[in-house]
Amino acid sequence: MDNRIPALQYVLFSEAFQKFAALARQYHFYEDDVAKMEVSLFEISPYRRKDDVK
Repeated sequence: MDNRIPALQYVLFSEAFQKFAALARQYHFYEDDVAKMEVSLFEISPYRRKDDVK
């Protein structure tokens, strides 16, 4: 399923998430969940090749 989002929205969302993730990791806040969120963020990337999308 192609669940990618527009590039500009992805960049803005990605920047906000990276700030959150850095703080969360600094304080060991839900480390496993943050890692899962990061994987799901990469899955919606509009920069992935179409061959990689399932």
